[in-house]
Amino acid sequence: MDLSAYINSGVLELYVLDRLSPGERRRVEAYADEYPEVRSEIEQIELALEEYSLLRGEATPPNPAVLTNVLSQIQPAAVATPPPPANQPAAAAPTPTSSGAPAWGLWTLALLLALALAGLLYFFFQSQDQAERLGTLESELSTLESECNQIAADYQADQQQIQVLTDPDTRGIVLAGTDNAPDSRAVVFYNQQEGTVLFAASNLPAPPTGKQYQLWAIDAEGPQDLGVLDTGLTNDELLSVPFVANAAAFAITLEDTGGQPQPDLTQLQVLGEVGS
Repeated sequence: MDLSAYINSGVLELYVLDRLSPGERRRVEAYADEYPEVRSEIEQIELALEEYSLLRGEATPPNPAVLTNVLSQIQPAAVATPPPPANQPAAAAPTPTSSGAPAWGLWTLALLLALALAGLLYFFFQSQDQAERLGTLESELSTLESECNQIAADYQADQQQIQVLTDPDTRGIVLAGTDNAPDSRAVVFYNQQEGTVLFAASNLPAPPTGKQYQLWAIDAEGPQDLGVLDTGLTNDELLSVPFVANAAAFAITLEDTGGQPQPDLTQLQVLGEVGS
């Protein structure tokens, strides 16, 4: 098994997000037990989602009001001095000492203020960094969800095509090359009961510049347009095309880019009958 292709297919992301059927989950778990690379990739995806969840729950920086509360607690409370009795002279105001206590208090308050501001700045920048990381993870998660949804849609389409191909009522019609293109080949899978038509280009060379292949279903009323084919169509693509009931044959012509309402039979490339 190509482990690199399997790991990059998106199936492991669908497994971690619990978007697989029980049978697919058991298959992934069996591969994880057999291949350490698959187990390691699953763990990496889970860690990324856990980091995203943790960042969503991070605490916000402290409110600036915290600084006001801290300063109000560390400032010395003013002690009220009772007024002297009326019959006693007022005491003389104390003379300041030369101990330097008021200056020391100012320096302490300034240091505490600086530390508080530094703490606020630290939490602010931490919050900014976490907000950026959270935004990045949210963007990555959104991309991952989109990819998982696309993978799930492609998987569902593949399952529907497999059901058509394995249905006993589906007919495989080979469109053989004409004299205009003897080596060209294509295949149509036609299911009258389910109303489904699938098309595969077995061997269609790239059309000339200004030209495009156009697919037709032929019924009792004549050719019915099933659309033009992409000029970059590869031989391994399987396309769903419009259904025409009671089709007797299918054909491809080479038309001007964009297609025509009626086929140019002089440019018929391949033709195949549905048969009985």
